[in-house]
Amino acid sequence: MTQIDHRIEPGAEKVRGRHRKPALQIFQKVNAIALETRGFGKAPRALSPRRERDGLIVQGRLHKLWILKLATDLREHGVDATLDQWDLAPGQDVAAFMQKGILEADRVLLVCSDSYVNKAETGTGGVGYERLIVTGEVVQNIDTRKFIPLVRANPGEPRIPRFLGPRLYIDFSDDANYKEKREELLRELLGAPLARKPPLGINPFSGALPKTSEPTWVVGPTVGSQTVGGGTRFDRAGGQLLEEQWFEAARAVAEKGIAQLGLNGCMELRFGLHEEISKSQLELLNAVRKSQINTFGWPIGVTLENQDEYKPRPYGDGIRAEISITKESPSGQQSYDYWAARRNGDFYLLQSLFEDKRGESLLFFNTRIIRVAEALMFAANFYTKLGAPPDATLSVRVSHRGLAGRALTSAGGNRPIFPRVSHESTSESEIVLSLGRMQETRIDDVRRITEPLFMLFEFQEFGEAVYTDIVQRFEKGETS
Repeated sequence: MTQIDHRIEPGAEKVRGRHRKPALQIFQKVNAIALETRGFGKAPRALSPRRERDGLIVQGRLHKLWILKLATDLREHGVDATLDQWDLAPGQDVAAFMQKGILEADRVLLVCSDSYVNKAETGTGGVGYERLIVTGEVVQNIDTRKFIPLVRANPGEPRIPRFLGPRLYIDFSDDANYKEKREELLRELLGAPLARKPPLGINPFSGALPKTSEPTWVVGPTVGSQTVGGGTRFDRAGGQLLEEQWFEAARAVAEKGIAQLGLNGCMELRFGLHEEISKSQLELLNAVRKSQINTFGWPIGVTLENQDEYKPRPYGDGIRAEISITKESPSGQQSYDYWAARRNGDFYLLQSLFEDKRGESLLFFNTRIIRVAEALMFAANFYTKLGAPPDATLSVRVSHRGLAGRALTSAGGNRPIFPRVSHESTSESEIVLSLGRMQETRIDDVRRITEPLFMLFEFQEFGEAVYTDIVQRFEKGETS
């Protein structure tokens, strides 16, 4: 009898730390493995806290020990596996469990031995029942990536069942290559590809100049009293409210500061009140202090009063703070934050992306939803503290830059998505809000601002339930 070594080889350790633990359930009667990434908006099940993906492994008797090793390795490397030998009790409905797992799974791994393929071709045994379920799924979506064949102990033809079509498989036939193939599988399941597709460049023979990225407008920029781009424009001092020279001067200072750190990704906020107010610099500072939302840990409008070089200072007709942290800092991580406010209530912020502390070329969709929700909560607090009436209106512009080549993914393991890459650099959204209704409309406003941003990542969309859950959790003091 061959001894199965359950030690963990170091080869797959490369994927650790990039995604948290997905979950896997294992089942034994037929030769398949199914993994599930739960869809957004579904009712949660009573799972372990580390669980990100549910799933099902269905395995054949001939490969019981080998699949036990594979399941153990997947669990050791971040896939929360539940094996039938560990968890399936006598008396349970095996067929119902198998059907439920395959239909509800997002990814299904089929271990294709010669015996499994033969039974699939003839439609015999449990494999024939499984084939009916899988074929129905494939017919509904011929391009689905849900089913991944794993070839094992099958030297003949066909290597995989014909009902799977010409799908690319992972060949586990040679035990000498087990570590390499296991890492290939883990990278696919954990969304950590070895190579990412680069953004499309410029045709060097076209003679055309590169196009500047077009900002995405939710409503038109705020000027005048006319309607442009579906949004009402308001007049303040005869100019574009959020394009006034004060904002452009603040942007010039901030872009110079962030460039000195070599950071190219950033979020920019511009808030402008349509009503005229006039506040002292001390009133501005107190309003910023009292408006901060500390749930995320590094609030918008941060005031580091105990560090002289970073604390807010008066200048011109307002106040400002610049916090530039280099790699030589105790944390070893660089970041940039610049904000300014002036006496009429205008507010400007430019900050480096939190994601750059976690990895290169990433953007976390749930972090972006949280940050935009925080921005709207800060704006509501800020103008309320400044004494603006509930019927006051304000313009809010949220811009993200340095997006090209970034992969949209999740900050944590409880909301996994398949990474998608942006080929555009800039997203810019502007909306007009009523101060007294900002709490009531917050979830929809966050969605309107972030939807165009996510659309740049290969048309990524999220359901209303995702926005509702993330924003409401943040309002309660949680991040997810």
